[in-house]
Amino acid sequence: MGSTGTGQFGDYRKGSTDTKGLCDKELKNVELEEVGRLGYFNTYENVPAVGEKVVISDSLENGRIVVIIEHTGEKVGLFPTRYSYIPACIKQGFRYAGSVVYSTLKPFPKVVVDLNVE
Repeated sequence: MGSTGTGQFGDYRKGSTDTKGLCDKELKNVELEEVGRLGYFNTYENVPAVGEKVVISDSLENGRIVVIIEHTGEKVGLFPTRYSYIPACIKQGFRYAGSVVYSTLKPFPKVVVDLNVE
């Protein structure tokens, strides 16, 4: 399950080396993965509330892009691998921040985010 690495963006498999036109797109309604096994859920046994501010972390979680709570750095969930171009965008200086737009505990912990380019 998942991939391993050093936690650096250089380890992340690139879906495409050509990020032209991808980096500056807003990321809407992205359902995060592994929400129930990461720090935020493990600490609070809950999911973040709708409206909670989140960002893409500067480091990876077991080789995966991780979304964190903006003001605490707590890990919320992993980005789907179809967004494998994001590390290249971050290396180019792009930053992604936004908020939780949907969250629920049942039938399993689920968090959906919208992220904008900053």
